Amino acid sequence: MPFGPIKLRILAERKEDENWDFRHFIKCNDVEDLDDRVAHLARRVWSGIDCTTCANCCKEVRPTFSQNDVDRLARRLGLQSQQLIDSYLEPTENGADNPWQTRSTPCPFLKDDRCTVYDDRPADCRGYPYLYEPNFEGRTMAMIKRTFICPIVYDVLEELKASVGFPRRKRRRR
Repeated sequence: MPFGPIKLRILAERKEDENWDFRHFIKCNDVEDLDDRVAHLARRVWSGIDCTTCANCCKEVRPTFSQNDVDRLARRLGLQSQQLIDSYLEPTENGADNPWQTRSTPCPFLKDDRCTVYDDRPADCRGYPYLYEPNFEGRTMAMIKRTFICPIVYDVLEELKASVGFPRRKRRRR
């Protein structure tokens, strides 16, 4: 990873106002092929970052679980689904498709910055940080929040600004 979680948080804080301006820029300008641009940048950036040297998402994010996720993970761990829920999960606020989330951070399945249940991790983890999902424009608020957690999102957002011709602010010296 090019920088650790603490430095990432500092960098994201410095860029936060600019990122909110960028969100406004995207909303007010018809950025051609935005989802394709994001996906292309994500593939390139991701190829240069080893998530296992970071695992910051596993340390800060509480993934949600569908019933299928619970059943699959319980089988892997040799537990009954209810045992898994009772031991590691709690109800989510909205409860819709993914009615459970981990009780705490870091994730109870993280050991030495590696997921111990990687092949059977929940869909929420499989898709994180959701750069390949459609409608990036409608998800920019969540992406700005993820710049504090995921160096991939931070780098993609920075490169996307340049890619679409976003007029960056001049930083004032203090």
